[in-house]
Amino acid sequence: MEIINPHDKFFKETFSIRENAIDFVSGTFPPEILKKLDLSTLTQDNNSYIDEELREYFSDIVYTCFCKDKELRITLLFEHKSYAVACPYLQLIKYLLKIWESNSKQAQRLIPVIPVILYHGKDAWTVRRFRDYFEGIDEVFHRFIPEFEYLLTDLSCYSNEEIKDRAFRRVFLQITMLLMRNIYNETVLEDKLKGFFEIGRQYFEEKEGVKFLESAIRYLYYASDISEERVIETLKEISEEGGKLSMTIAARLIEKGKMAGRAEGEKEGEKKGRIEGKIEGIKEAIEIGLELKYGVEGLRLLERIRKIAVIEKLESIKEAVKISKNLEEIEKLL
Repeated sequence: MEIINPHDKFFKETFSIRENAIDFVSGTFPPEILKKLDLSTLTQDNNSYIDEELREYFSDIVYTCFCKDKELRITLLFEHKSYAVACPYLQLIKYLLKIWESNSKQAQRLIPVIPVILYHGKDAWTVRRFRDYFEGIDEVFHRFIPEFEYLLTDLSCYSNEEIKDRAFRRVFLQITMLLMRNIYNETVLEDKLKGFFEIGRQYFEEKEGVKFLESAIRYLYYASDISEERVIETLKEISEEGGKLSMTIAARLIEKGKMAGRAEGEKEGEKKGRIEGKIEGIKEAIEIGLELKYGVEGLRLLERIRKIAVIEKLESIKEAVKISKNLEEIEKLL
């Protein structure tokens, strides 16, 4: 599962730590919202508002906190994206409904939800209103379309220096954001890797630091093209514990690779089959949509689409087919 979506796993491990969430909110939220929130009351909601089968493929981290000036509870929904999504509102609204359904079932008053998207993909993310996806309709019908906003943190809008020196205070969050921001740029990541980890040198012999190191090392091994040898060499220079961890994890992954066939069959076969079935179903829906909308010309994208194995990205392409004006809009997601 980690190989399919290492970005989500790293995101969850980071944002499940309350102090990281507080630091992120403090560094990215608009001042007029931030001044209303009492972050000392921030508490993680351990309920997941996505289907069990897809839990490893979509990330949702939910916190609640109170407002400063009144007894009003607010829910913060943190969502991570490593790909530009055709219409993010469709997934967000599912989350919102599930949260409000949970409020209702527990006889609670409905709690306002602030959706937060952390994005670090290759393509530009364009923020549009939900109504803008309903093309060609008269303004008189706008009132029948749900209208809400989300807060976007696009890491491409931050320089590495801003992440280190201004945006965030916690070392572990700084390193997380730096790794995620540069994960697709092998040249920069390889050149700056030592500097990124250097800022946490003094913490890597502590329990929390060791746990973070393990998470970061796994992320690098799974999500980047940097060799295990380079990661090991870099971390050895920073921390004795980091060097040991990187070698141990690399050895485990090599052994895991040798045993993968049997292990998958014994432990993950049934679940993997369901996921693969869903992936094939989405691909089939995309193929039908392309053919119906663009005819034979649309089918030229199928070879590239068939190579994609990430459900989140396939869902984005499927939604793009529905609302796209031309094939170029879909090609941008491939």
